Amino acid sequence: MIKSILIKNIVLIEKLSLELEKGLLIFSGETGAGKSIILSSLGLALGRRSEPGLIRNSANEGSVSIEFDIKEDHPAYLKLKDLDLIEGETLILRRVLDNSGKSRAFINDRKVTLSFLRDIGSSLLEIHGQNEKIGLLDPSSHLAILDKFGDYKELLIQIKEKHAICQKLEKIYYEANKIKENRMMYEEELKNKINLIKNLNLKNNEEEELSNKKNLLNHYEKIFLSINEIYSILNDDNGNYNKLASNGNKLEKIISASGKLPEIESIVQSLNVILIEAKEILGNINLLKDNFQYDEKEIENIEHRLFDINNISRKLNTKPSVLNEKLLKLENELNSINENEENIEKINTKLKIARESYKDNCEELTNKREKTAENLQDLVNKELEPLKLQDAKFRVNISTKEKNLWNAMGQDNVSFFVRLNKGLNEGEIHKVSSGGELSRLMLALNLVLAKSLNTKTLIFDEIDSGVSGAVADAIGKRLQELSKHQQTLVITHLPQVASRGKHHYRSYKIIENENTYTYLEKLNSSQRILEIAKMISGHNITEEAKIVANKLMQEN
Repeated sequence: MIKSILIKNIVLIEKLSLELEKGLLIFSGETGAGKSIILSSLGLALGRRSEPGLIRNSANEGSVSIEFDIKEDHPAYLKLKDLDLIEGETLILRRVLDNSGKSRAFINDRKVTLSFLRDIGSSLLEIHGQNEKIGLLDPSSHLAILDKFGDYKELLIQIKEKHAICQKLEKIYYEANKIKENRMMYEEELKNKINLIKNLNLKNNEEEELSNKKNLLNHYEKIFLSINEIYSILNDDNGNYNKLASNGNKLEKIISASGKLPEIESIVQSLNVILIEAKEILGNINLLKDNFQYDEKEIENIEHRLFDINNISRKLNTKPSVLNEKLLKLENELNSINENEENIEKINTKLKIARESYKDNCEELTNKREKTAENLQDLVNKELEPLKLQDAKFRVNISTKEKNLWNAMGQDNVSFFVRLNKGLNEGEIHKVSSGGELSRLMLALNLVLAKSLNTKTLIFDEIDSGVSGAVADAIGKRLQELSKHQQTLVITHLPQVASRGKHHYRSYKIIENENTYTYLEKLNSSQRILEIAKMISGHNITEEAKIVANKLMQEN
């Protein structure tokens, strides 16, 4: 539900702040007092089209904010939560316009796209009035609306699951047949790939080891020049190693004779480490000299071998290090081809069973939808006569889709049709003429569907167009009943409707310094009686009108 509205610099509104509550909320005021501006402003916050002319004269930008109270089980809540756009149950939609015609959209002060604002806004607030083709008038929503009204959730879950199974089996069956059709060619291709890798006779890590050895051979001269120099320095023949060892021993004897000499002990320890590591270096150099001899022919052989390995890797679109793993996979694929023939028949049998089960559920769902549609039609049509729509007829049309279009929602197309007057052909509900008749039709639909639809705030404009007396009273009763299930805002000129409101707001305009301003005030009980009396007797309020207004308030 809407908790508050804040409008700044939109047409005649300089600043309007409004706190709203649950129930039936009445909005009234003289023609031209700004009710339509408020509706346009709400539309902006819901992502509707904007124009530069909406911004108040002398202002650089205008803005509209709507604060909603939204529960965690609302469909929009999950979308918002996934994008980290909400914490708790407070949601603020805001739209800012500037003089250039550009606009910015925000949800909880985070910038969002206009389409996302529109998506979230339409799930929270629905405006029924002239040129408003949303909510129940959106044909893409009719199937889901009927299903929620019918309450056969378990069957819908079954169909969704069985459709998923059919899709999975169809994909497997298609791929198996594709393999069968290309079996000989594919088998030959696999064998060629297997032979390429087998003939290579690749050892584990061979490519890496060869690359390292090639790198060493390519730098042989520089490497061994440095290694020989190191060997010459460390080798016993030159006496350097022996000199270090001898002097180290002398220092150890001095320490033994003299007691603790920490500074000298540290030097001796470091010297011993150097001597040990020098021995290891000499051993490694000797090992390298024994096992590694420069050979141009060997370099040539290594390069040829690396070329063969990398060439096959490129052909198979894989890395040299995983060629042997690739071999195992290819051999497994070759083995699976031989099993494919009998598997195709098994898959086909499973697919036939799955399709038949899915089809049975679809037919069961269609039957339930047809019964639900009859019930919905009857309930809506019973509501039409008291609303001065005695010649109107509402119908739910169910048709079967082309088989290739059957999906997780079954085999049906669902759309709402209506005929508003005798002698006219029925048409899809979103294509019939707008205005008061359509608003009253939407009232009847919303009332019947109130318990099954997701809770949202409803706004009715022009609902009292061309009606009075008993019809006006019937409209008022139904709006009051509807408001028990969802917050309902009504723009009205009818006392029978206004008197049933839980709260009443009046729009008015004043002129100051040749500037016009629109304001909105919440009426107290005595103010409400005067406003309803004005609806009864006109601008000159009579005592009789006050008495009638007070009586209507008392009764409702």
